[in-house]
Amino acid sequence: MKLVLMVLCFISLQSMAEPDQILLFRHAEKLSGKDPSLTFEGQQRAKWIAGFVSELQPSILFSTDYNRTKETLAPLAKKEKMTVVIYNPRQLDIFSEKLKKLNGVVVVAGHSNTTPMLAGIIDGKKYKKFDEKQFDLYFEINLVNKEYIVKLKSMGLNSEK
Repeated sequence: MKLVLMVLCFISLQSMAEPDQILLFRHAEKLSGKDPSLTFEGQQRAKWIAGFVSELQPSILFSTDYNRTKETLAPLAKKEKMTVVIYNPRQLDIFSEKLKKLNGVVVVAGHSNTTPMLAGIIDGKKYKKFDEKQFDLYFEINLVNKEYIVKLKSMGLNSEK
């Protein structure tokens, strides 16, 4: 009987799970090519993201399966001794529902088009695609009174070229 109660409590807690915060980053500055890595500037931005997000004690890290997004979260993953989980940017509706069921601080690395799109799916609003040379912006999403509040923020490290 105790086991049944414990399982029911666990299932109940799982259904009430909600992230404390979701951070959506566009990948850092990249080289050119089919699946490019980060430039030196991009590597520096990735280190800045690691320092900034590490203080928030992230619970899970997500990236698309491209070098530039994985490398953007690599310093953070190393610092926190975490594994980056790959998500499919072509299934953002499904992914957004998954994000809403997680706990803690959730960090996502995406792209100039998918990052604003994902923010919009989460809060039901529409956000403009990031400019191809804009790497300084990110979305901070907080749940307030059962409503997702999205803020577009700047890292203050603009390196537009």
